[in-house]
Amino acid sequence: MSDNNKQIAIVAGTKSNDISAELAKYLAAPRSLSIADNEVINNTVYGSMNFGTTHIELPKYEIKLNPEGLAKLIENHNRLKDDDPMYLLVLDELQSRIRDEESRPVIGLAAKLNDANRSQYLDEARIANQKAAKMIAKYEGFRSYQAIFYHVLGLILTRFNHHVLPLIRTGASDIEIKHTINSVIIEPLHQEVLQAGGILSSEIIDGMIYFLTDKCHVEWK
Repeated sequence: MSDNNKQIAIVAGTKSNDISAELAKYLAAPRSLSIADNEVINNTVYGSMNFGTTHIELPKYEIKLNPEGLAKLIENHNRLKDDDPMYLLVLDELQSRIRDEESRPVIGLAAKLNDANRSQYLDEARIANQKAAKMIAKYEGFRSYQAIFYHVLGLILTRFNHHVLPLIRTGASDIEIKHTINSVIIEPLHQEVLQAGGILSSEIIDGMIYFLTDKCHVEWK
């Protein structure tokens, strides 16, 4: 079978260690490239991707946004007195997420990615982590952003562990992993914060994943 007639399918939960290499080889060859019958929203491809005769099936996710709940959290947090137990609870939970994880040895971002055979992403991860860390340090003293950081960092941890980590552990391709991170973490949280009246870019949310990795809250293997 020639390269032009190869069909590559990526299905959730399927081991596909060679798929990324096959796709890179296909795209590197001189030929016309057409993408058809795909839905693209905010740089996210939903359903499937067609590169000529190469077909990639991506999982679909239905992540419900709750900007009203986040807006209410921000409003309530802004009204609470400094000694209110609910206010202190949010601060304690936030601090537990922006400090190093105490229950396991902290080895840092580089060691985490190297250990998970993802060293090729280290440079971009370092830059993203630094941007997120800088924003958190700058705005964690503002009440509205205390609530936003508390909300976003908590959901990153939950969704990464529930959706992304199982894919990593079953040998999913990098294309599927990146698609899932964008679909269940980055884009929904960016939209949720925006609709709740806050500002948190997709780039910063991506960096928060690596920030949590650096603090040993997120595992990549």
